[in-house]
Amino acid sequence: MKILVTGGAGFIGSFLARKLLERGDDVVAIDNFNDYYSRRAKEFNLDLIRYSVGDEVQDSESDYIEKVLKKLDEFQNLDRDEISDFGRFEFEELDIRDFDALENLFKKHKFDAVMHLAAMAGVPYSLEKPRLYTEVNIDGTVNLLDLSNQNGVKKFVFGSSSSVYGNTSEVPFVETQDVDHPISPYAATKRMGEIICYTYQHLFDIQIICARIFGPIFGPLQRPYGMAAQRFIRQVDQNIPITVYGDGTMERDSTYIDDEVNGLIMCIDADIDFDILNIGTGSPVSVNEMAELTLKHMGKGKIDHIDKPATEVKITYADTSKAEEVLGYKAEIEYEEGVKRQIEIYKMMPDWYRALKI
Repeated sequence: MKILVTGGAGFIGSFLARKLLERGDDVVAIDNFNDYYSRRAKEFNLDLIRYSVGDEVQDSESDYIEKVLKKLDEFQNLDRDEISDFGRFEFEELDIRDFDALENLFKKHKFDAVMHLAAMAGVPYSLEKPRLYTEVNIDGTVNLLDLSNQNGVKKFVFGSSSSVYGNTSEVPFVETQDVDHPISPYAATKRMGEIICYTYQHLFDIQIICARIFGPIFGPLQRPYGMAAQRFIRQVDQNIPITVYGDGTMERDSTYIDDEVNGLIMCIDADIDFDILNIGTGSPVSVNEMAELTLKHMGKGKIDHIDKPATEVKITYADTSKAEEVLGYKAEIEYEEGVKRQIEIYKMMPDWYRALKI
């Protein structure tokens, strides 16, 4: 298949692009390099994709990253305007709010499927810029759905979020329960995206799955700003106490990147007209435990508890039985194993990466 991956320079999008290329798909990735986190980190994610093109050897993640680090100077000395096209992988810097640019992209390529992961991410930042979140997460999604319909795209996967469940105490979260009470602008935009997706599937000949992503998604090369596992690792590395909100008893159904991407690929392969599916682990871990495991595997550090924001929910907890039944999906990596892998890779990263904003 020829697949468009939006948000393709981000953590999940770039990992997804690599996995699609590994199995033989053609991938076009777009990203607007917004200022939510470092452009250089996103360019490194793209370097990993380019390195993978044509590589038939399936290395372990640590071996793979180590090989790329040895070639990093070669990649970063290239003129990036000259390396947008790597055969089966193409990248374009493009904003999903720009309908005309998107229209040209869809005319240039005959996409079989769209994996829509581009978004303004993060709950706290959405309180500061709710209009921006609406423009990107709602208007941008409508642009993609409209052009997918106009250009004969048959499959569309929308990257939704567990945040749509709000601060409910009804656990585990089941796809059929009430999601009409989001507690942040970010969550509200994701719920609106799901509703728009349903409308387009109802009206037009396109299969759509809304994948409710349960995070923070973690693993090697996790977004360097704001997300718990990477933030904790980097705080310890920089001799800063790990900051935990409140008493730390909040629980998170934090999914390892391999598992999340496998679930998303299963969504694009499924022959389903419309569905909403939880892609998580079904095994929440307390934030205190996340912090303690970071200290254990970093071999140093301490924890400070700070005031909890109003947007922090008590628990995220996926009931994944529907995804298991419909897709055959099941998460395999437990939190401790995943964070061990993440720390192993983090320690290999160059100084500029480890010095990025926490």
